[in-house]
Amino acid sequence: MADSRHFFAAFEPPTATQQEHVVRVVFDKSRGKHVPRFVPSDAWEAARDAIWARLEPHRPAEKMSGAVVLDVTWCFPKGEHADGEPYVDKPDTDNLQKGLKDIMTKLGWWKDDAQVFSEHATKIYSRVPGIRIDIEEVGGGR
Repeated sequence: MADSRHFFAAFEPPTATQQEHVVRVVFDKSRGKHVPRFVPSDAWEAARDAIWARLEPHRPAEKMSGAVVLDVTWCFPKGEHADGEPYVDKPDTDNLQKGLKDIMTKLGWWKDDAQVFSEHATKIYSRVPGIRIDIEEVGGGR
């Protein structure tokens, strides 16, 4: 089933990404002692929840099963910058995209984010912060 979606979700995009972890000491029952563990940061968990909430209303009724093209524009608050000016601060586009695609997988956009065969990510300053997503299934399923 071919499908395409195009939407803008207004919110301040997160600067925390899935790659950010903190070390917490937890009790490991199998070892019988406390051990350090890397866990997602609180900032990423809040960012994940914010992205999830904005994407959930737009998810398709059925998972895309074919090849997917994903085009994302991350629109950060412009402050003193011109509307549409490139945003060249952190986070990196690859880190933003990884978290986004993992959330989209969990929300049922596709069977696996490996189906994204083409993607384009842009970061800009914008008078209206948010995320613009254009997604299209262009090939047959597996």
